[in-house]
Amino acid sequence: MYVKKFMPLDRRTFLRGAGGALMSLPMMEAMGDTAKDSMKSPKRMVCGAIFYGFMPKYFNPVDSGSNYTLPALLKPLAKHKNDFTVFGGLDHNMGGGHQSTRYFLNGIQISEAAAYKEGNISLDQKAAQFVGAQTRYPSLVLGATSNAFNMISWSSNSIAKVQVSKVSHLYSLLFQDMGARQKTKFEKRLKDKSSILDLVCHDAKKHESKFSKKDKEKLDQYFTSIRELEKRAEQSRQWMHKSKPKTDYVLDRDIDQLDLAQRMNFYYDLMVLALQTDSTRVISLSFSALGSNYGGFEGVAHDYHTLSHHGNVQETMDELLIIEKAYMQGFAYFLDKLKEVKEPSGQTLFDSTMSLFGSGMSSGNSHSNRNLPVVLAGGGFKHGEHKHYARQSGGASVELCNLYLSMLQNFGLDIDSFNRSTGPLQGLETV
Repeated sequence: MYVKKFMPLDRRTFLRGAGGALMSLPMMEAMGDTAKDSMKSPKRMVCGAIFYGFMPKYFNPVDSGSNYTLPALLKPLAKHKNDFTVFGGLDHNMGGGHQSTRYFLNGIQISEAAAYKEGNISLDQKAAQFVGAQTRYPSLVLGATSNAFNMISWSSNSIAKVQVSKVSHLYSLLFQDMGARQKTKFEKRLKDKSSILDLVCHDAKKHESKFSKKDKEKLDQYFTSIRELEKRAEQSRQWMHKSKPKTDYVLDRDIDQLDLAQRMNFYYDLMVLALQTDSTRVISLSFSALGSNYGGFEGVAHDYHTLSHHGNVQETMDELLIIEKAYMQGFAYFLDKLKEVKEPSGQTLFDSTMSLFGSGMSSGNSHSNRNLPVVLAGGGFKHGEHKHYARQSGGASVELCNLYLSMLQNFGLDIDSFNRSTGPLQGLETV
């Protein structure tokens, strides 16, 4: 008797709906185990940071454990309380005030980078290296209120990653394909860049024997930069002729002229879409100055930096609290959106996305970089607590890089250290 054999169906064939819309189907027997494996949600990582810290009295819970009371700045996250962890007692054991806020995601200043195996690469870029060309963009580096100083994303050779600051530019990167003429020009630029890199590399090697040991170390860093540029060029070439996903999401043509208060959630909407369409799996987002009109936050009449030096004057602190609470409300909005997206695996986008939010400064008023404000939501960890870590012998804090190491291991990296880490963060467990 002849029995017809059914080949497992490739689920991707069902994802091309009308207009290219993303569609989610339930698991079907015909898809087989192979399809089940392909439907597993990839790990994602999102890192958000603000520039002037959060006022400790409004951010740090009094009690540890799961029965802690949410302070004012964590109340916007109330509905997610069981799905995030707030950390206390973690930092990079460095000072430097505003200068050190740039190193929130790596814990290593440029002046110290040479002493570390991978320089001062940041958390997001370490994860991006792991992703490589699996997605169109190994990472997206965003600066909602971008300035030249508040760069939080770093390559291993101490080069700050350029931020995408305009919402319209981010939208174009995600959804607007290049025309034939643009592709030709882009391909030519890639070829020209490769030729220049080859010439520079060849010329540098000719003189290598004349360099001192210190110069050779600098040259190694230089060659590392060149290799990274070559890798990015090749990744761009691989994706250039592949169509970008389609979306019904529409932006107003004047989107980039909106105040930050009105513009913030558009970044988060597009970040969710970027993850949902697998355009990237790694995103960083930073906030710094508000602009001349103070960002459009109702009740804010003074410059953000001025307010951060509140001198414990309650009226000034109340005004600063409006800004800081708005940032937490934006993060809460992002978590809401992640939970709304169901993935083929049956999980939500929230379940597969490690969402970190905090600052490289704990108090703008005192310029302190100790006991940094940090929240981590989703992504496969057990949450629902305030975890406070006591200072170690000699007064040193537990390294924030221990948390980053745990995140990178959860992301899939087979590593046992990251920058200043002394090991994975104790007490943080995966689901």
